[in-house]
Amino acid sequence: MKSSLFFLSAVMLVCLWLLTAPVPAAAGSVPAAVIFLPENQTAVLVEKLTQRFYVYRADPDTRTLDLVFETACSTGEMPGPKQVEGDKKTPEGIYFLIDEYEDRYLSPIYGKKAFPTDYPNFMDRHQGKTGSAIWIHGTDKELKPMDTNGCIALENEDVESLSSYVTLDFTPLIIQEKILYADPKDLQKKKERIMQFVDNWAQAHLTGSYQQYISFYAPGYQLDIQWWDAWVKLRQSSDNHLENISILTPVQGVYQHEKTMVVLMDFWLALGRDRQFLGRRKLFIRENRSSGLQIVGDIFNDQRQKPHRGLF
Repeated sequence: MKSSLFFLSAVMLVCLWLLTAPVPAAAGSVPAAVIFLPENQTAVLVEKLTQRFYVYRADPDTRTLDLVFETACSTGEMPGPKQVEGDKKTPEGIYFLIDEYEDRYLSPIYGKKAFPTDYPNFMDRHQGKTGSAIWIHGTDKELKPMDTNGCIALENEDVESLSSYVTLDFTPLIIQEKILYADPKDLQKKKERIMQFVDNWAQAHLTGSYQQYISFYAPGYQLDIQWWDAWVKLRQSSDNHLENISILTPVQGVYQHEKTMVVLMDFWLALGRDRQFLGRRKLFIRENRSSGLQIVGDIFNDQRQKPHRGLF
């Protein structure tokens, strides 16, 4: 009887290990969430199921996405994506690291370093999610799985190493229950389609009508379009003076979580030989079966870091 119980316990432990142990990606596959990452830039991924923390870098020579850092982490003690303040859950989605705090500015519980994120993002707010102060940080105690109030905790030496991989307001943090993997060729096709959509959207600024421009946005999207009349006058003035006016939108990353894609881009206005950097923009894009790709969220941070947000 005792041997049977021992055998059953052993089987249960093996099953639990198989369910939670890190599962390596298939040969040649990459995280499906990283559709496009600029050369030499990095993306941080967290898998809540296995409590693992990954950093990938876009190799400029091989044009591959390489795993350059991996370690254990701890997420919220309650399962599932964060919904409300105080639920002790870690959010799931696409976020960006926006600051870096050294230990002299931190309480001991945050360890040697902390990186605040931009949770709640546009989609979180639209879905009514609340809470704040979701960070990646160190710890002053033993690192245990699912042992935080919602943040992502690392060993102190690991969070200190993270500095060399992070570019603030640029490096994405993608948090998922389970990381899915895809063939790079499939992601390349998806990237090309999204890039074409963004190019067409940018071109609509220059040659499109008001109706053509807003057609890129989902129905019901409350788009702040007060600037459109002044912009059309500038376009007309440019035509009259034979000046070359253009909008440049170099894409700095394309990422996906579930049905939502996030495009990070720089936004430039070129008038003749003069170029002015206007700021950084995030487009939240979803696909409608009948209408194709549509913008469901649009956040623009101008060069003075004053956010301009569209609302549904």
